[in-house]
Amino acid sequence: MRSHSEQPSLESVPVVQEWSRMLNGPRGKSVLDTLDEGESFILQTSRHVLRVTKSGGKAVVELVSVY
Repeated sequence: MRSHSEQPSLESVPVVQEWSRMLNGPRGKSVLDTLDEGESFILQTSRHVLRVTKSGGKAVVELVSVY
């Protein structure tokens, strides 16, 4: 597993974009509604660990690590 201080591979960038679109769209509204401004959570998939933070009323998705 990579630490968040290492550069992610280019193949990982689309996963950040995909989750950003989903969480900031209609399907993600209920998730954002439950978060306070500045609050975050960790999302783990089979290949990635992402940090999602509510900032400016939107989800900001950050890649933490890649498996």
